[in-house]
Amino acid sequence: MFRHQGKNRTFIHNLRLATLLSFVAGIVNVTGVLSMQTLTTNVTGHFAYFAEEIMKRD
Repeated sequence: MFRHQGKNRTFIHNLRLATLLSFVAGIVNVTGVLSMQTLTTNVTGHFAYFAEEIMKRD
């Protein structure tokens, strides 16, 4: 995936890369929540924090 650049990189390569990176980010988010009982994310955490506050009706 990382070897392909420019015109050699297809939509499938981009899709696989996006899937891998989002999976890793999700694991980091879940690990932070379970170990520290708080959201430990940055950009993706803004929406997660927003959703959590809505669920708590805060």
